Amino acid sequence: MTSLSELLDLGRELHAQERTEGSVAALAQLLAGSQTDEKLAAAVVKGLDLWMAEVEQALGRVLASSPLAEFVDVTGLAKATAAAFVGLELYEGVDADGAAQALDALEELAALVTVLDDLGPVLRRTVRARLTRSIGPRSRSRPGQGRT
Repeated sequence: MTSLSELLDLGRELHAQERTEGSVAALAQLLAGSQTDEKLAAAVVKGLDLWMAEVEQALGRVLASSPLAEFVDVTGLAKATAAAFVGLELYEGVDADGAAQALDALEELAALVTVLDDLGPVLRRTVRARLTRSIGPRSRSRPGQGRT
């Protein structure tokens, strides 16, 4: 995968596959049970960490050349992506149209990032300067920054 759009396409494929196989329903039960069982929670976290490491690596690679790279906590974004994936899987069961709308909104966000990536060097510097003034760059020494 070389772009957020490609990652989203893969996510949609995995979403359909996982829905058919019922894997997310099982994960939802494990997550629910983990709320009151520390041993189960530790095992579930280990399993999720393996998944999130793959997501983090892909996001880090895709965002590395983006003007947004220095402003994104890739580790946090990977966790948000994993949580959103599970949430969308469960949400689709009660509101398929709403879940589709959420995925479409993510596709629009990916398109915006692609537009930023395609800007020339002058406009990219302008975007970077404005983002720096608004939110500041992520510190390279902060734990959990998720650079891969």
